[in-house]
Amino acid sequence: MAGLEARRAHYFMGPKLRSPDKRSFDYQLAFLTQRAEWFAQDTLFKVRPGRPPSPDIAIIGIDEPSVAAYGQWPFPRKLHAALIRRLKENPPKALLFDILFIEHSPDPAGDAALVRATRDNPWVIHSFFIDYESPPPVKAPFPKLLAASSDTGFVNAFPDEDGVLRHAIPRMTFDTLTINLLSVIGTARFLGMSPEGIVKRVPLDARGQVWVNFTGLPFTAYSYVDFLTGKLDPAVLRGKIVLVGSKTVGAFDHYPTPTSTNMPGVELHANLIDNLLNGNALRWAGLKATLWAVFGMVLFCGLFVANRSAGVGAACVLGAAGIYAVAAYQLFAFRNEVLDLAGPLATLLFGYLAVVIHRFFTEEREKRWVKAAFGQYVSPKVLEILMQDPAKLKLVGERRDMTVFFSDVAGFTSISERMNPDELVVLLNRYLSAMTEVIFEYDGYLNKYMGDGIMAFWNAPVKQVDHAERACRCALKSMRRLAEFNEELKAQGIVPLGARIGINSGTMVVGNMGSRQKSDYTVMGDNVNLGSRLEGANKAFGSAIMISEFTYEIVQDKFEVRFLDRIRVPGKARPVKVYELLAEKGGLDAVWQKVVPLYHEAIQLFADKEFPRAREKFLEVCAILPQDKASMLYVHRAEAFAAEPPADNWDSVFEVKSK
Repeated sequence: MAGLEARRAHYFMGPKLRSPDKRSFDYQLAFLTQRAEWFAQDTLFKVRPGRPPSPDIAIIGIDEPSVAAYGQWPFPRKLHAALIRRLKENPPKALLFDILFIEHSPDPAGDAALVRATRDNPWVIHSFFIDYESPPPVKAPFPKLLAASSDTGFVNAFPDEDGVLRHAIPRMTFDTLTINLLSVIGTARFLGMSPEGIVKRVPLDARGQVWVNFTGLPFTAYSYVDFLTGKLDPAVLRGKIVLVGSKTVGAFDHYPTPTSTNMPGVELHANLIDNLLNGNALRWAGLKATLWAVFGMVLFCGLFVANRSAGVGAACVLGAAGIYAVAAYQLFAFRNEVLDLAGPLATLLFGYLAVVIHRFFTEEREKRWVKAAFGQYVSPKVLEILMQDPAKLKLVGERRDMTVFFSDVAGFTSISERMNPDELVVLLNRYLSAMTEVIFEYDGYLNKYMGDGIMAFWNAPVKQVDHAERACRCALKSMRRLAEFNEELKAQGIVPLGARIGINSGTMVVGNMGSRQKSDYTVMGDNVNLGSRLEGANKAFGSAIMISEFTYEIVQDKFEVRFLDRIRVPGKARPVKVYELLAEKGGLDAVWQKVVPLYHEAIQLFADKEFPRAREKFLEVCAILPQDKASMLYVHRAEAFAAEPPADNWDSVFEVKSK
């Protein structure tokens, strides 16, 4: 959807609005702009690889073999009743009929059979149709079937003016009657939620529409006839969302979509259900994002194109257009966001033409000092922040209490040795993209990538009083996201990744640092180095997220942790207490609820030099959590100290040898 959405909605919202004068310039401009955005969005679908649809969705298709077996459509309703009875022993969570039963059929017995099957099986959901032309607008199932139905949903499709289907309306209101799309009803039934709750989960545009994020790959589909003939076991559908609808051209509604020239309507519902289940419906990046993009293009033309020859300026424009298009693709492919392309790129083109025309009729003005005034102090990334709100950023070094975050992939060297370079780059990019999304979710500043490592910090350039809490929540969410990412890797036959995170809080120096040729907004100081060392110290304890005592003192009331040790890391003379971050407060699972008290009891015995008793307690922990490296480390240390007690001035500090 383009930045002129509000203006174009005046023309494209449908039958409730006045008919536009299609000869007017205003309409033609809006329509051309909208067509350009539609084309751009459709192109993104075409270049993006298809993504696997949800395995919880299946289609029973009325296909060519079914039509050949049962004759011309529509089928006798007793067949639909027989299908429902066939699925009864292994029922799906929801069986959605994308078939209209508005009128009585010539076979009353068939109608009665369908009514009985519907009444006896509340997971059966029928559909209805909205007809704006003939009142009443709601064309519901025939009365007895409607009364027998546990729920119903409408199945209207609303193609755009170019005839392509890109959107769906999840909910409508007629006077006091609120109706829901069949896909919404089915998803609500599957998730055990209300339709209202489902609709609240999806991003809606100004017209109350959801942009369908088409998978581009086929859904699991079965032939209608194969279930009735016993060729297929209904158990394959147990617990799923199942749609019954036509897949035969000419029998039902088929539409062009961004991924298909002739998609059956039942597959539209399947795609939308997939979006509702996975929370990945498309979201417009917003009018503000479009305006900033347009402003950026204008600024780019003014700062970079205006001071160059026509040829160099054209190359710059093409480069900027390419970079912007790639950025729009990245948002679309990895964050399910649609960034307007036509408006900003048209701005870039017309900006370039304006510069060329201006040069043709007037002398070029000196503007290099603008670039020099900003470029010699800040990197391009920081320059963007400064232009938006200079008050938020101090370019000179500044001491500030902050939290730093370091993460690294465990065993990445061995992983890289087993993959070819192309596969490795793709895997690393996917991993870094997923982790970066989480950092941005908690408003962290992504400082840099270090191979497979990530450095981020909080409380600069924008002040955040809860910087330590944000970093900890980010770390926990990163591990959850990594687990989801690993499930994707397993499905593709790729070895799962492990990761380690180190977090430290304290006074750091933040500012724009570097040379005159290149500088970057970053942090430095002893506390930054400690955060980096904590990430590596995870290896010794087998922990995933290690936080320092300084971070722990700030967040101890909000998170579940366990004490690991007093350690001395390379480059630091002073020992520091470290903790493993486990969960948000109250978020420990049943195993960890048993482990943590027992583990801390063992730690106290170890600190009191009761090494044999401490060893037994740590072994109890290992019996519950066999892979707990921290406990096994203490078992070995307790055995060693029991055999040869430490000196009286023993400080219990553990020396971390590796960085």
